[in-house]
Amino acid sequence: MPQNDVSQFDLEPRLVARYLTNQGWKLDQLRSNLRRIWLPEEGTSSPLEIFLNFGSKNQQRDLAFALTTISQFYEKTTEALATEIRALAYDVITSRIPDEYVRNNSIELRIASEYIDRMKTLLASSATTELNGGRFYKRIRKEAIDYSERCRFGHTFRGSFGFSIESPVGLNDSPPLIDGEEDIPFERRVVERISRGFASLSRASDEANPSVIVNEENGFSSNMCEAVIDIIEDIGVSRIEMEIAFSPEWRSHEPRQGNRFSIQYQHVDILKDAAKAMRVDEPPKATQVVGRIKRLETEGNPADLLEDKSRREIEVSWVNEDNQLVHVKIGLSPANYLDAVEAHKNGHAVVAAGMLSKSGRYWRLDPVQTFRVVS
Repeated sequence: MPQNDVSQFDLEPRLVARYLTNQGWKLDQLRSNLRRIWLPEEGTSSPLEIFLNFGSKNQQRDLAFALTTISQFYEKTTEALATEIRALAYDVITSRIPDEYVRNNSIELRIASEYIDRMKTLLASSATTELNGGRFYKRIRKEAIDYSERCRFGHTFRGSFGFSIESPVGLNDSPPLIDGEEDIPFERRVVERISRGFASLSRASDEANPSVIVNEENGFSSNMCEAVIDIIEDIGVSRIEMEIAFSPEWRSHEPRQGNRFSIQYQHVDILKDAAKAMRVDEPPKATQVVGRIKRLETEGNPADLLEDKSRREIEVSWVNEDNQLVHVKIGLSPANYLDAVEAHKNGHAVVAAGMLSKSGRYWRLDPVQTFRVVS
């Protein structure tokens, strides 16, 4: 790494100074923006010291020199050191994919894309649960989506494959006195809720008892359970090992490190039962669904309109009144199903009216009152 190329690490002088003072270094303010940070060593008259400019002038040069000096002193690579320093301002969730899915230190793009998308949903779901205070919500809140967009995602492991998610909590510039109250950041509470939820899932799996999840009032909500189900089912790997490490800047009711969890296919039924116990289903309502067909399914001969009475179903991608993309299952008559096959083949949208309801994670239009193709 060129000495002045530190922009890739996304560090600021204040983070480096906080990291060093946590390690026992001393800090002196020389001028308004200039700091001397030094390490007193017994038996030496000239302590190890670095200088950091907290202003914009000479910041990159000072950071490059500081990282080089600190990495040599602690015998760490610059990359590993930068990760440790940056973690002060973030709670970090790491996830490891089983080795059988790794080829030449990489995985399928589909797995990576699905993971990032589903984990963003889990973060936003936890944030919405924290904002609303209940165990079920109808829609994800905008503030929760904004939070999930501020989190950072990256691939962090070699030889195996893993992701890191960094949830921003910032530095604690006003730590409380011993046993004093502390205003915990919202972002910290979101990740703590995820940690407690995963811990309750582990206990529920050991006891084969979904009520363990339900009884953890500050853990998973119904929606969070469904978000974890999506991670398990949509990513399509046998197991994901997860670990959560909390920034030392803020107090936490959870252990700072060592929060390790495993999510597996065997957890799906327990999560579904817990989600159902906490869910509040809305009554069906008259709705018109407009969109393109995502899926067609029949158990019989779709062309046999007279004799074959097998179930015929389509799934339509629809943007609802809350501007959310949902997939609605619609049962059709044989004639309407053939129309749907033609619409799907030609890329046409369809319109269906009926009673819309949601059961678990799935939307259904039943009974269907009218159906037509939009040409």
